[in-house]
Amino acid sequence: MTVNVTEAAAADTGVSAASRARTELARLISYVVLGTGSAYLSYRAASLPTSRWEPLGAGSFPKLVFAVLALLCLAAAVRAVIDIHRAGGLHRVGAAFGKWLYIRRISIALFALLVVYLAVMPIVGFSVTSFVFLLASQLMIAGISRRTILQSVVAALIFSVGLNMLFAGVFNVFLPRGILFAG
Repeated sequence: MTVNVTEAAAADTGVSAASRARTELARLISYVVLGTGSAYLSYRAASLPTSRWEPLGAGSFPKLVFAVLALLCLAAAVRAVIDIHRAGGLHRVGAAFGKWLYIRRISIALFALLVVYLAVMPIVGFSVTSFVFLLASQLMIAGISRRTILQSVVAALIFSVGLNMLFAGVFNVFLPRGILFAG
């Protein structure tokens, strides 16, 4: 069996174009995330208190820096969309991106769990939130079996309630109790 040289070159071009499109899609996602975060931080910097000695206020420089960063991310995102279109469009990238998401589903779920953990901790408190977070994350990573459930519960208890007791009793530092248990 002989391989046609032009077919091999066309297949290689298709692979490199798809690879370029995937790379640009990853860049596009990072530009959108960083740009959105920068726009939010620029908005928040505007609420920093002003001083009578500073006519511009404490938030003027961070607001400017984050606004410029958001604009640069917007320009880079537009460029990434153009490069994705040149590299073969979104039809090949969509399937590759779905495969990429599937491979990294546990990492993405752990990151989402961390975001929920950080959002819920001020309401519920350190011990309860940390216990649930540690238990769920360990079971996501190790899988669910009788042995892993027992190990995960013990480790979550030690590192949530035990850590809270250590900080309160030894270091005299009180970790967040949360609004629900502040009573």
